[in-house]
Formats: sequence, structure tokens, C-alpha cells
Amino acid sequence: MKRQKFNKQLVNALRFTYRFGLIKALLLFVTIFAAAEEYKVKWKGRQVHMRKGTTDFCVFRQVLVFEQYKVKGLEKEKVKVVVDLGANVGLSALYFKSIYPNATIIAVEPDKENFELMTRNVGACPNVYCLNNAIWNTSKTLGVYDSGGGEYSYLVKEESESEIGSVRSVTINEIMERFELQKIDLLKIDIEGSEKELFSGHYASWLHKVDCIVIEVHDWFRPGCAAAFFRAISMRDYTFSFKGENITIVFDKTPQPVTVALDGETDQSSFISIGRNVNLSAGV
Repeated sequence: MKRQKFNKQLVNALRFTYRFGLIKALLLFVTIFAAAEEYKVKWKGRQVHMRKGTTDFCVFRQVLVFEQYKVKGLEKEKVKVVVDLGANVGLSALYFKSIYPNATIIAVEPDKENFELMTRNVGACPNVYCLNNAIWNTSKTLGVYDSGGGEYSYLVKEESESEIGSVRSVTINEIMERFELQKIDLLKIDIEGSEKELFSGHYASWLHKVDCIVIEVHDWFRPGCAAAFFRAISMRDYTFSFKGENITIVFDKTPQPVTVALDGETDQSSFISIGRNVNLSAGV
């Protein structure tokens, strides 16, 4: 096990050095070593702020250097709206802005310290909006918890024990109403298990307005996340691919039925057809 871990770390270090450049990588490691608490890295002309002794460097490596959110099949000039759920310190928002410069980016992060650093990292970017909220299927106050995986794996729950803070949740419908969005071209989801709630109810009114989803599901500590997600999208045609821990779903652009579930659940066993393209779930 230790040998496998060492081999993985070595491969990642070599990949990082190859992608980032030997001289730049050496200078970065010296900068990190010399830093007291926080350090800055220049990336595509921007100063990226990161905290020493945290998971920020791992996120930098995965998102900005290894490009884990690179999506094939999306026409860059047609991507106008990106919603980033679980935005951490804003590096994914920076990446999306570099790939889709004309897009509006809405970045949602529940942890206060991560959020504050995110606002510094994306502050100079036009049309990037930061929300210090959790994402849920209803609006409520939730507890923020440390899952033990570092700053990039804080999670939210309804329980009140051992919480390190609290945060108000928002729904995707509320985000779309607030920013007057007609559709979401790219929806990135890395919300540490809350995808189970997100796709367990009240999703039918917005899911058909999304063209592409990049998601990490967390069944390894929250069983049922993947099942909830794939059950929710099962009424649409799509292609999917994997990259690292992420699943990318690109939906078929042909007209899809709209499913309305008033109680937050979709009963897929019985549908009443109204017109050609609109379905209402029976008994809801």
C-alpha cells in the first residue's frame, strides 16, 4: 500500500513538472517552502493565492495544470453560463473563465474561509459572481463539517453535531432566478455528497435547462449519490465520459420532455402526456 501511494505521488510529481515546466515547478516548490502562511503563483497572467499546509496546491495541480474540467464536445464560443457548485478557492472558476472568456460564471462555496480566498482569486475577472452558500434541493440553514480530507472536502449536513460553522443553502432554481438565467451551458458539481440531496428532489424544473454536467459523485462515503444522479438524468438522452474522478454528461440537444414533480420526487412509473413535449408526473 505504501509503495503504491509513493508511486502515485511520484507519477503526479513528474506529470506536474512536465505540464508546468521544470524551472517554474522548481521555483514554485521553493516559494511554497519559504512561505509562512500564504503564497502566490502566477498562472496565465493572474496571481493565484494559496495557503501553505492546505489542500490548495492539490486543487491547483488538478484543476489548472492537469485540467480535470476540460470538456470535449462543447463549442467554446457558445458557452455563455457556467455554474460552479463547490467552487473551493475559485481555481475552477478561473479555469472556466480562461476557457470560456465570454461566459458568466457563478461560483458557489459553503465554507467561509475558502469563499474569502475565492473572492481574492477571481476578483479581477469580469462576470464572475461568488456566493457563500451551500447547494441543496431546498433553502435552509445547514451545518458545515470537516470530513477529514482537508479544505477541499468540507461538506454540509442537516445534523448539528460537530459542525465547524453554518451556512444558508440555495437551490439551483433560486440561482437561475437571481441571475435571470434561461439555461446553464455547463454545470460543475463537486459538493462532497450533497449531490444525493440535489438529485433526490425538486430537480425536474431546472435539469432540462442544463446542457452539460461535470460531476464527482461521493459514494465511497455517501452511498446512493451516483444512484440519485443517474436516476434523475435517466429521462434524457446523453453521452458520458470519465476523466479522473469526474463524470461528464453531455445531453442531447433535441427537445426533451419536461417533468414536473410537485413533491420533489419524480414518479417515473406513470406519466400523463400533455401535448407533444410536456409530461406531468401522475399523482404529484
